[in-house]
Formats: sequence, structure tokens, C-alpha cells
Amino acid sequence: MSQGTGGTNLVRTMGLREATTTSTGLVVGVGIFTVGSAAVGALNGGSIILATFFALVVSIYPCLMYGEMGAALPYAGGTYNFARRALGKGAASIAAWHYIVTITTCAAGEGLAFANYFSWMFKAFGVDFSVDTRILAFILMLFFSVINYFGIEVSSKIQNGFVFFFWGATLVWMIYMFRNGDAANFLWPGAETMPGLVKFVEYVVVVWWCFSGFETSLGLAGEVKFPQINIPRSMILIPFVLFAINGLMQWFLTALVPLDMQSMLLDAAAPYAEGLTAAGYVGFPIFLLCLAVAFGGDMSTMNPCVSAPSRYFYAMSLDGVMPKALSKLHPKYKTPYVAIIVTAAIVFLLILTNSIAFIAILSASSMFWVYIIGYISFWRLRKKEPELKRPFKVKGAAFGVVFSIIIYIIMFIACGLYNDILSCSITAACLIYYFLWGRKHMKSDEETRREVDEANIALELEVPTAEEKAKLDREFHIWLGAAIGFCILVCVLFIVYWMM
Repeated sequence: MSQGTGGTNLVRTMGLREATTTSTGLVVGVGIFTVGSAAVGALNGGSIILATFFALVVSIYPCLMYGEMGAALPYAGGTYNFARRALGKGAASIAAWHYIVTITTCAAGEGLAFANYFSWMFKAFGVDFSVDTRILAFILMLFFSVINYFGIEVSSKIQNGFVFFFWGATLVWMIYMFRNGDAANFLWPGAETMPGLVKFVEYVVVVWWCFSGFETSLGLAGEVKFPQINIPRSMILIPFVLFAINGLMQWFLTALVPLDMQSMLLDAAAPYAEGLTAAGYVGFPIFLLCLAVAFGGDMSTMNPCVSAPSRYFYAMSLDGVMPKALSKLHPKYKTPYVAIIVTAAIVFLLILTNSIAFIAILSASSMFWVYIIGYISFWRLRKKEPELKRPFKVKGAAFGVVFSIIIYIIMFIACGLYNDILSCSITAACLIYYFLWGRKHMKSDEETRREVDEANIALELEVPTAEEKAKLDREFHIWLGAAIGFCILVCVLFIVYWMM
């Protein structure tokens, strides 16, 4: 058992693998296979990889900063946990509510995306499958709510299964389809393929959405074992894993869909299925890909979409910012079951909108608030608590903070006036809630800090043996080598096909 804040016990069972698959699993789904892949239609001829590269660049420092904070304060709540200590519970509440909005909308979008790709498994063989997408999304959400109810050990193992199924099935599909890749579909990035700067930034934001959520595992940091080691290592891996997955899928979509057809992807609900069908690929290729997307990519996203927001509710409840019931743990499974039920109810309501486009707008706009507050919290913690034990420390922190905040503000503005007004309205609602209810019921900052410090002392006793440390090192080096190797492969594929 591991001691969490507030004297409430959570079970530390997640390792490097689970922390990595939780974050990458949440990201690999609705983004890559809907709006992210639709951007191939705008940046045609393979120029999409440039936007993906920029998304990688603007994600590396943020991941490192979150790795430092997560190793120093490895407890449930992620950005809420960090902002609470650095900036106070008002700013922390804004970050938490925006995170909850982001991930619950992502869950709703993922459920609808699953329904779209599931129906294409039948359409691949000419069978009409007409069921309201919301019904399938409801069933899927109910399934993952039940899984999360039975504990993080069960849900994290299932998460590994979905992620590895997606990677395995997708790899088989890639090997099967590679021979059909056509270099004629690639154009060297230039004036004829690239939009103006403003438009390009907009598409960088769209592709970046396929990276946002990289810190998801930190919401469950109270359930990560040896967090001072596993959390920063997972945050080092995640941006490169995401670049490799995004880049490979974008390469295949570009290589398989004729250049003159790629523009149709912009308005496609299921870009891979619709694009491949238009290109003449029917039957098994469509079925296999949709099987991988629906039962691997989409499901690996839905699982953390339930677990992560529920831990934010849990952490806020421990502080008194949310009703006390949300911090109740199941006596046997040690899960915040009331918070899981509330999370599911919110997702059910969002599914009723039946609009992936609206959900994507709401999700991306809110996530910027979370990250910007997170970066400010990182810098404030450095200045406010230089003595705080930091098992992992980022170099060039000042540059990283300034660079990240400026870039993310630019991307936030690029979302458009409607999106910005919508996200600012959510912030206003958060503040109203905090001042009318949360502030009156919350614990004092001194009490919260004392509880965290006591938990930190207890956590220092959890040190891996020499044998366990060697195993952790070996696992990390395997993951890092594989991630960097696939990133290099992606770059080589695009460059070679541009030059052919």
C-alpha cells in the first residue's frame, strides 16, 4: 500500500510500462484517427509530418517539466496537485476543471469514433451496419466504468492489452499494405503544398491534439510504484512514442490515398476507412485496420479517460474543494468509485451531442489552460521551494518555461475566437464555483502541505533493490531504443518517398 494525501490509501501497482501505455493509450485514438488524420487532406503530399514534428518539439520540454514535478510530488491529481502547492487552490481548481472537461470530452469523442470505425468493419465487406453511434458509445463507456471500478491493477493490465493489441494489429496491417505505397502521392514540401503561416499553425494545433494528454499517467501518480524513477522515465519516452505512431500512420495514409483524393480526408468522419475505400482498398485491409483502431486505439483511450478524471475529482475532494463523497475508496478494490460514477455520467451527457468536431474544439481549448497553469506551477515551485526533493531535474528550465508558455499561448489563440471565448467561459464558471462553494469548504494550505510532506517521508522508504533497479533500467533502455528507432524510421520513410 502507498500513502496518499489525506491519509487515504491508494495501491501502487503501475510500473513504467503501465505509466507509458496509460498516457500514449489516451492520446492514440480519436485524435489520430479523426481530426489528426483529416489534416493530411490539408497538408497533402506528406507535408503533414512537418506539423507533427513541430508538435513533437513543443511537447518535449513540457513532458520533462511534468516529469520533474511528478517525481517530486507523485500523488493523485496531476496538474491540480502541482498547482495547489505552487499557486494555491484557486488556480489548481481552474486547471482541474479544464482537465476534467478535456478528458471527458475526449472519452465521448472516442466512444463516437469507435462506433464509426466499428461500423466500417462491416462496410468493408459490403454489409450495412446502421446503429446510432451514441448507443455503441454508451455501451463502451459503461464497460470501461465497470473495469475501473475493480481497481487500477486490473484496468492497467487491460490497458496494456489494448495498447499492445493496437500496435500488433497495426504492424500486421502496415506490413501487409507497405507494398502498395506510392511515391507519386508525396510532394516535397513547398509553396504548392504548404498553406500560409497562420493556416499551418492551425494545423499544428490540430496535430498537437494528437499529443495532448501526454501527462495523463500523472493523474494516477499515487498508484505508480517507484514513482521517482518511473514517472520521469515515462515522460521522456511519451513524446517520441507519440511521434512514431502519428508519423507512421500519416505516412501510410499519404502513401495509400492518391494525391488528387487526399483533400477529401478533410471532411471525413473516419479518414482512414473512407480514404482507403476511395483509393480502391476494400475487404480485408479495411477490416484489419478498423479492427485495430476500434478494439485497440479507441479502447486504449477510453480506459484512462475514465481513470484519470476520477483521480482529479478524488484529489479535489480530499482538499474539500469537491464534495467529500468523491474521495471515498472502495473497501476492497481501493478505487474512488463515486468519482468514477460521476465521470461516467458526464461522459454520457457529452455523448448525446453526437459531434466529434465540437468535442475536439472543447477538448483542445481547455487543455491549453491546464498546461499553461502547469508550466507556471513548475517555475513557481522552483522558486518557492528550492529545497523540495527532486529525483529528476530538468536542465534549462527558464528557457523551457518561457518557450512553452509563449508557444502554447500562440496555439491557444490559433484555435480561433469561438474556441477561446468558449474556454474562457469555462474558466469563469470554474472561478464562480470555487468562490461560491469550493473556497468555503477546502482545507487550509498548511494542512494540505503537511499531509503531502508526511506522505513524501513515507514514500522515501520505497526504494528498489539493486535487482529491481537493474530491471527498471533494462526496461527503460529497451523502450527508449525502440521509440527512437521508430522515430528515425518515420523520418527516413518520408524523406525517401519525397525524393523518389
